[in-house]
Amino acid sequence: MNIVRINANSNTIKYEEIVKNSKYYLLGARGLTSQIVHDEVPPRCDPLGPENKLILANGILTGSPFPNSARTSIGAKSPLTNGIKEANVGGRPSFMLAKHGIRALVFEDVSSELKILLINENRIELLPGNEYKGLGNYKLHRKLRGKYGEKIGVYSIGPAGEHRLPSATVAANDLEGYPSRHAARGGLGAVMGSKGIKAIVIIPSKESKVKMHDLKKFREASTPFAKQLAETKKVFSTYGTALNMSIMSEHQGIPTKNFRFGSFDKISNISGEKLHELVMARGGKKNLACSPNCVIKCSNLIVDEDGNHITSSLEYETMCLNGTNLLIDDLDSLAKIDHFCDDVGIDTIEFGCTVGVAMDCGEIPWGDAEAVFNILDKEIRENTEIGNLYGSGVKNIGKKLNAQRIPEIKGQGISAYDPRVFKGMGVTYATSPMGADHTSGAAIIGRVSSQTKDYGELTKNEGKFDLSFELQVYTTILDSMGCCYFIGPSYENMKIVTAAINAMYNLDLTRAEVINIGKHILKTEIAFNEKAGITKDDNDVPEFLKIEPSEPSGLKFTFTKEELQNFWKKLE
Repeated sequence: MNIVRINANSNTIKYEEIVKNSKYYLLGARGLTSQIVHDEVPPRCDPLGPENKLILANGILTGSPFPNSARTSIGAKSPLTNGIKEANVGGRPSFMLAKHGIRALVFEDVSSELKILLINENRIELLPGNEYKGLGNYKLHRKLRGKYGEKIGVYSIGPAGEHRLPSATVAANDLEGYPSRHAARGGLGAVMGSKGIKAIVIIPSKESKVKMHDLKKFREASTPFAKQLAETKKVFSTYGTALNMSIMSEHQGIPTKNFRFGSFDKISNISGEKLHELVMARGGKKNLACSPNCVIKCSNLIVDEDGNHITSSLEYETMCLNGTNLLIDDLDSLAKIDHFCDDVGIDTIEFGCTVGVAMDCGEIPWGDAEAVFNILDKEIRENTEIGNLYGSGVKNIGKKLNAQRIPEIKGQGISAYDPRVFKGMGVTYATSPMGADHTSGAAIIGRVSSQTKDYGELTKNEGKFDLSFELQVYTTILDSMGCCYFIGPSYENMKIVTAAINAMYNLDLTRAEVINIGKHILKTEIAFNEKAGITKDDNDVPEFLKIEPSEPSGLKFTFTKEELQNFWKKLE
């Protein structure tokens, strides 16, 4: 496998082979992006300047038959948090990169000229990209498919990335060809824009360069696991993450009206069950895989009444932050918001938090979907002063409007689970090196990190430090394998992952050694942040979450700052 370094300013491309027993040999995806950022990026540098680097990396199991193992991690110093950042995404491209023998793409320096990176069977080259300037992801991908073929893999940025907005995303095309999968959090699309890269186009390879030492042993670990996931996730496959809308509202922890409430009286209008009915009635699609080897298939494809594609996939976090959080209770409006976010390339979570603060401050009426459409499709697309404000993230608009209630941690908007109610998730938000990121250790309803431990009641403090710590470690490992965390970040599943690594790479690692890889990655991320000025003092939540109870539960965030500051002592 190779690391490929690209400089669009000097038009140079260099290759580095990852050899056995080298520093990067067992580092993939998040592990690799974070290590390169730690080793090569000055912690105090300008995230949009020449010293920052953007890394796209696939996991050490990507290209293999392991279930749900074809995700891409994208990493850099974040223009949103000013700390280390990794966001991962499904879609076609990661598996295709691996087949070409590429573990990671590293973009260096900055460029004022737009380029396209073309990856072919025998050559990687930078091509002029000015003809694509200003295009939204949908039109861009149509043009690229028309030029290079329907089966290409694509990473790209929309106008928000070109404008270098701190909420900008990197899009990846899904298995149906739409630019619907996004490495959304942390503004990594802005970093890609600063590097002068509009899109990365991957032509399918004829043969895979992924090597497997013992396929028989590998399948002994992976095949039963894949069958188990397919069987146990059937409800999830049918309804997708949208199923959480009703569940989270029933548990009184779904952010509503800028995190004032934890339940929504019109939740039935935008529930997962309602979405399922709408998709089926219109001839959309359910049970879609987000990437090759996905056996859970929780994605959907939504069409309008005339059968025209609106968006895919509409997920819980998008529906919550732009639905209940803004008091918008119409599924077509939520699908349209998702489409516009995907097209301009903006994080739906950060955007929903941002608009929630604006509505709270009286800038937009509550529930005004048309005003939200206008911000996305006109103001952000055209990079107006208003668009720049709404694309800069919740912390920035909160300061601009002198807001009293800003749902952010380490500069990043809080996701779709109220930390006053979901105590374990609150700990993850406060302590993750990534900012308020639910995917770093999703301590939600029913999730435990070991089948033999008791982590206490969902809304109680007891056991939540252990739960969050373990989930963050195991999730970091899954991220570094290139795996979707829906397969389960648990102690038990680390045994399966270890067996797969050993069979693929002819190793004899123990489960404890694999778990230590996750701990090492977290240490690396925390060390970078400390040098960047993000220390244990920043392990905290906004004051309003400690003072204001979430209604109707009446719960507050009750962990002390001292407890949160000492959270990572277990890594020492």
